[in-house]
Amino acid sequence: MSDSIVFSGLAMSEQQALGTYHTYFNAFDSVVSILSAAHDPDCLVDMLQVLGQASRSSMTGLYLNDEQGKLAKLVAAWRDPDCRLLEYTPTPFLSLDYDQYALLADTLAVGMVLNKSLLELPLAEQMLLAQVGIRQLLCIPLLQGGELFGFLAFLNDSDSRQRDTIELRLLAMLSNHIAQALGKAKLEAESLANQHRLRALVGATQDMVFELDAHGVIRHVWSGHPALPAGETLLDRPMAAVLPYELAHELIRSLPQVLAGQSSKQFNCVLPQQNVCLLVRMQPVGVEHQRSVVVLLQDVSALMHDAARKKTLLETLNLLDEAIVDVLPNGVLTEVTSAWGQLRALEPRDLSAELGRTLYSWVHPEDLNLVTQLIERQLQSREASSVRFRLLRADHDFIWVELRLVTHFGPDERATALRGVVRDVTVAHLNEQNITQMALYDGLTRLPNRLLLDTEIHRAIDEAARAQRKVGLGFVDLDHFKQINDAFGHKTGDDLLVLLSQRLRDALPDNAVLARWGGDEFVALIPDLADQRELAQIAEQLRLSARQSMLINGMETQPTISVGFAIYPDNAESGEELLSAADHTMYHAKHAGRNSVCFYSDIVHLKALGREHVAIQSRLSSAIRHGGLQVFYQPIVNARSGDIIAVEALARWMDDKSGWISPELFIPMAEKVGLIQELSEQIMLQSFAKLREWRESGLSQKLMINVSRSQLYLPTFVTTLVERLANFKLRPSDVIVEITESVALTDYARQMRHLRQLSDAGFVLAIDDFGTGYSSLSQLHDMPAQMLKVDVSFAQRLHTDEGRRVMQAIAQMAQGLQLDLVIEGVESLETVRFLQGLGVNFMQGFYFSQPVPPGVAELWMRLGLQAKM
Repeated sequence: MSDSIVFSGLAMSEQQALGTYHTYFNAFDSVVSILSAAHDPDCLVDMLQVLGQASRSSMTGLYLNDEQGKLAKLVAAWRDPDCRLLEYTPTPFLSLDYDQYALLADTLAVGMVLNKSLLELPLAEQMLLAQVGIRQLLCIPLLQGGELFGFLAFLNDSDSRQRDTIELRLLAMLSNHIAQALGKAKLEAESLANQHRLRALVGATQDMVFELDAHGVIRHVWSGHPALPAGETLLDRPMAAVLPYELAHELIRSLPQVLAGQSSKQFNCVLPQQNVCLLVRMQPVGVEHQRSVVVLLQDVSALMHDAARKKTLLETLNLLDEAIVDVLPNGVLTEVTSAWGQLRALEPRDLSAELGRTLYSWVHPEDLNLVTQLIERQLQSREASSVRFRLLRADHDFIWVELRLVTHFGPDERATALRGVVRDVTVAHLNEQNITQMALYDGLTRLPNRLLLDTEIHRAIDEAARAQRKVGLGFVDLDHFKQINDAFGHKTGDDLLVLLSQRLRDALPDNAVLARWGGDEFVALIPDLADQRELAQIAEQLRLSARQSMLINGMETQPTISVGFAIYPDNAESGEELLSAADHTMYHAKHAGRNSVCFYSDIVHLKALGREHVAIQSRLSSAIRHGGLQVFYQPIVNARSGDIIAVEALARWMDDKSGWISPELFIPMAEKVGLIQELSEQIMLQSFAKLREWRESGLSQKLMINVSRSQLYLPTFVTTLVERLANFKLRPSDVIVEITESVALTDYARQMRHLRQLSDAGFVLAIDDFGTGYSSLSQLHDMPAQMLKVDVSFAQRLHTDEGRRVMQAIAQMAQGLQLDLVIEGVESLETVRFLQGLGVNFMQGFYFSQPVPPGVAELWMRLGLQAKM
C-alpha cells in the first residue's frame, strides 16, 4: 500500500505531521547506520547530509567545543549544491568564540534550541551569518551528562523555511542520539589511546604487566618477558597452567588477600630454571564484585646480584678491626683473618691449622647449644644476628666474645656460607654483669630487689596457672628493728639484716626466692606449692630460723619476725593482688603480738564491706526502685563520614549524698544484690521513650542497649522486649542488642537458642567486649551476630607494635566473617587514622564524645561529628 493511500483519508495537517515523522524516522535509521561505522572518516559528512536533506536545510554543520569550552570548532559540514550560500566556508565560521556570541552561548549552555531568523539575532550573529548569505539559523545543543560539548547547526538561505514543534522535537531527538554516539566514540578513542600509551610505556622497560580475575585467569596482557611465555599463550588461561610454578604458587596464595584487603602487595620471586629474580607487585582494581588484580613483574636479577656484592663488601670493610671468619653451614672454618689468632692466643704459624676445624671446637660446653641454634636460624635468614659466648684460647683460658653473622645465598636461594665478625667483649661483659647485679640485687644483702622479684612473681604465677599449682608469697618483717638501730647504730643494724637474710635463705626450699623489699622487710616467694599445709611448715621454719641466737658486735641477740602469707590463686588472681594480700596479713601478724605467722585465709573474714559501701548499696536499691537512675548516650560514629549511626544507652546515677557514682561500682553491686534486671528494665523504658521522641522528630539512628546474663536467661525475655517496643510504636530493627562475649559463651548451646530468637525477631546483635572471652572462629561463624564491639583494652594498646598487629588481625577476621566492627575506647585522632587505614566500619570513644545527656546526644545526631574526622 503506498504512502498516498495511507494519508488520503487524513486532514492536510495530519498528513503533514505523518510525513514529517516518516521523513525523520527514515533519517534516524540512516544516522544510526552511519554512526555504527564510526571508523569511516566520511561518516560525519554523510550524517550531516542525511540531516540536511531531512530538514531541507541549505547547509548543516557539526561544532565541537575545545577542552576549555570557550571555542566551538567546525569539524564537519555539508552544503546543498543547489542552495545560494557561498561554496566555501569563511574563516570566522571555522572557530566560534562563545564570548563574542552571547545569545548563542547562553541558549546552548542551558540546553535550549536556538531557532531564529537573521533579523531576530543580535548584531554580532547577524554580521557573521550575512557573510555566507544565511537567512535562517537553527542550533541544537549536544549534551553529555548535562554538560555542553558542541552543537548541530542547520542553516537556510531563505527565511521562509519555518519548522513546527513536531519537527523541532524530532530534530532534538536525533541530536540527542548523535550526542550519545559521539560521546561513546570519544570514550572508546581515549580508552584505545590509553592502551597504546600503556603498551608503549611498559614496552620501553623490561617489565611485564597482566591482569588476573578473581579466579586466577589471565584476562589482559600488555607486555612480555623473555623468561615467561608469550602474551598470546597466556591470554584467557589459568595462571597455574601457563606460568612457572614458583610464580604461580605465590600469586595463587596472595590473590585472595589482595582482593579482600583492597591494598597492594609486593614480594620477590626467584625462577631457578631461568636464573631470574622478579619483583612482583599486585594492585587491586575495579569495584566490589567486579574486582581484579593487575600484576607488574620487574626483572631485578642484576640489581639483586649487584646489591648482594656491594653489601658483602661494605660489611667486610666496616668490620676490619675484629676477626673476620668464613664458616660453612656445618660450622667448619674456611677462612680467618690474623685477628683470629690474637683471640685464640695463637702463634701466626699455627693460624692455618685452624682451617678445616669446626667453630664448635672452641665453644664453652655451656654455650654450645646457644651457638648451634644461632647458626641454624641464621642459615634461614637474610638479617644479621649475633650471639655472645665463651671462646677457648690456646692457653686454656676462656674469654667472652661476640659473634655477628651474615648469610651468603646462591642463585638457587640456598645458603652457601656464613661470614662472621668476632670481637673480644670480656671487659664489657663483666661490666654488664656488675650493672645487672646493681640493678636487680640489693647492695647490702645481695638478695633480689623489687624489680627482680616482680619478674619472678609473674613467672611463678604463669607456671602455676599452667600446672594447676599454687604460689605462696610472704612478707617478713624484723620485729623491733628500729630499737636496734637507735641503740647500736646503723652499722650494727646492717650486720643484723645480712645475717638474718642468710638464715632466712637457708630455711627456704631451693626453688624459693627471698628478696629484700626495703628497710627491715623481706619477701619470700615459694612457687609450685601443693597446698597451704606445705606452706605452713615452711613459714614455721622461717620463724624458728630467725629465733636462733646471733652474735652482733660481741653481743648475743635473738631477733623475732612477723610473717604474713597469701596464696595464689586462693587469695589473689594477680601478682599485685598477691603482694597486697600478704602485706595486709603481715601487718595483722604484727598487731597480733609479733613473733608470729599469719595466713590471709585467717583474716579474710575481717575484710568485709565497710559501712560506706553498705550505705551506698542501700541507696542504690532505693534509687532503682524509685526511678532514680538516668540514661546517658554515647554515639557510635561512621569511620568514614563522621555520621552517627547509633547511640548506646548507659546507666548513670547521681546519689544525693555522694554525687555521681561510677557505673563500675553500682552495676556490679546491682548484680550482686539481685537488682540488675530491675535496673536494666528502667534503662530500657527510659531509652525507648526517648527513641520514640527522636523518631517523631525525624532522627533515624538506632539505639544500642546492653543485656545482662540474667535477662538473657529469662524464657520470656525476647517476647517481653518485642512487646515493650511495640508499646512505644518501635520495631526490633530500631534496636541493637549488646551481649558480652563472656555471656554469649556461657552455656553456649542454650545461649545460641536465645540469640537466634533475638535475630529472628529482627534485632541487630552485637558481641560486646570482644577479645576478652575465648570464642573460637567456628563459634563466631555460628552466632547470628552482625556486629563485633572490640574491648577498649585493644585500643589502649595501639601504641605498641603488638597491639597494632592484633588490631589488624581482628579487622581482617571481621571482614572475612562479614561482620561490622565497632572499636571502643578511641581517644585520639592518631587512633582514628590508624583504624581508618584498616577499613574499620565504626568507632566509639571519648575522642568523639563521652556519654552525654539526651539533649546533647540529639544535637550530635543532627549535626554529626565530621569535624572529628
